[in-house]
Order: sequence, then C-alpha cells, then structure tokens
Amino acid sequence: MKLSDIVCKFNLSAPLIGSAHFENTRASAVLLPLLEVDNKAALLFCKRAAYLKHHPSQICFPGGKFEQFDPSLQATAIRETNEELGICPSHINSIGQLPTHNTLTGFTISPIVATLQSHASWHTDSDEVERVFTISLECLFDEKNWRSIEVQLGGKARKFDIFPTEHGLLWGATAKLVKNFAQLVN
Repeated sequence: MKLSDIVCKFNLSAPLIGSAHFENTRASAVLLPLLEVDNKAALLFCKRAAYLKHHPSQICFPGGKFEQFDPSLQATAIRETNEELGICPSHINSIGQLPTHNTLTGFTISPIVATLQSHASWHTDSDEVERVFTISLECLFDEKNWRSIEVQLGGKARKFDIFPTEHGLLWGATAKLVKNFAQLVN
C-alpha cells in the first residue's frame, strides 16, 4: 500500500471535525506522521525515555499538551513534533484530523494526521524520546498482528488491544488511534 493511496482514502473518508474539549480534561494533540518506507506507507512512532515520570518507555506518537500560545491543536501537534524529533514544521503537511480521544489519565487528544516530506529527517536528541521507528501500515492493519489483554485499572477489568513491536508494546491511547485510523482507510 503506497502513501498516495492512503492519503486518497483518508481524504475521501475523514470526518469533518472541529476542536472538541471535554470538561475536566486537558487538551492535547498528537501527530500521526505518515511517510513512505521502501515504497510502502508507514507511521512514525516514538518510544518515550525510561526515566520520564509519566508514561516511561511507552510507544507513542509525537505530541503533548496544548499551550496558551498555540494558535490551534494542529499547531500544538506540529510544535511538539518539532521539539521532540526536530522535524522541521515545513516538512509536515497536515491532511486532517481523527475524532478526539479521551484518555484514562484525563487528557482529550486531538489526533492530527499528516504526511512527512520525503526528505524530512528526525533525531532523538530531546530529553523525552529514546527511540524513533516506523511500522508499515500493511503490518499495522493486519488483525493477525494484534492481541487483546485484560488489565485491572482502578478496580475495573479493562480490555486493551496491543501490538507487539521489537521496541515494546503499542497499546493504550496510541493503539486506539491506530485502530481508528485503520477503520477509516482500510
């Protein structure tokens, strides 16, 4: 599956979404960075540093909290991507947004879908990111690669979809965003 095919499918099926913020949650945004690797569409992921207080060693998309100086949630996602990975904002082409996602930790995430220019480069020099890697959409969209686990959280049993990678488990909000994206374009 080529990146141009994914962009076309996304443009045809993406819902029209305004910025939603839910009471008692903190607004945040992440970037779902699409790129082509070996002639196949892929998503770029980060692995957070192990010493971080919140979500250590977890696999995620670049992003973070909305700041008052951010003109929009899209700007938040692009700013955070630049801060965390050094990707030049002019190398990021936003193509739309997925529905917002409320986390168990009190955030409302606005997932911004974007393509990266072919010459975009990144680094892991930030304090937050241990590793950056890609996973092909072909692999992410194959249900045989996913597992389901049950976890006790706050005294309640919760079921999570997980995707094992060589860098750890893709799960939680990030996995949910990947699954939502797959439903739209697959």
